Amino acid sequence: MIRKIEALDSVILVATQVVEAGVDIDMDIGYKDISRLDSEEQFMGRINRSGRKSGIVYFFDLDNAEKIYSGDKRIEKDKTLVNKEMRELLTAKNFPAYYENGILPLVLAEKKKCNDENIEDFFQKTVGNLDMPKVDKRMQLINDNRLMKSVYLGRIIQEENGEEIDGRFVWDEYKQLIEETEMEYSERKVKLHNVRSKMNAFIYQFSCKAEFMEDEQIGELYYIENGEAYFDENDILRRELFEEGKDLFFSHKIR
Repeated sequence: MIRKIEALDSVILVATQVVEAGVDIDMDIGYKDISRLDSEEQFMGRINRSGRKSGIVYFFDLDNAEKIYSGDKRIEKDKTLVNKEMRELLTAKNFPAYYENGILPLVLAEKKKCNDENIEDFFQKTVGNLDMPKVDKRMQLINDNRLMKSVYLGRIIQEENGEEIDGRFVWDEYKQLIEETEMEYSERKVKLHNVRSKMNAFIYQFSCKAEFMEDEQIGELYYIENGEAYFDENDILRRELFEEGKDLFFSHKIR
């Protein structure tokens, strides 16, 4: 999709918040529904990214961001662009003031209100006993309780340089490294890092309620060998096959 956009003189791109972070596109005009202030900043990074001309972003307040960022203090109306003060902070990129004066006091007050054991007991019993799961939960500032499943879809993709990569071979390489016991530790770690970088192109996140029939599973990563069957003729992922329990009940191995 990025290659297609770069080849066009004029294009309208409609996307979810997936474009907010890490997508290397350069657009002239942006339209975005109001959500969290740092999400707005990330989105603005896709406009006039090259700095060669000028750009503009229009924000509108249409949908309820609570449906996506449930429980996040940053979507309370007075902490979003609905509030003129927040618009000024975004313009000045004054995020320290935003978090220190606006967000952290709310989070800490909530933690104190919901606290069922005093701080002394927490350090003596929980931290003292090295109960790390409870420590992690207690120290979490902003909740992100969207439980997701990671699914690896084996298929052939084309990189930006035109090279084709078969995700099935990448998965086999990963399995071999996981099962390897004779290789030097440092060499194995480097090779695992390299293969995991290649694996990212084949991994998709789905709701914890997603239903599918995996061929293999390593840890919390599910593997489906016939990944091509989950994409349409335009190479668009058919998410409804996962979200609505309409998984394909067949498997066809391609080598």
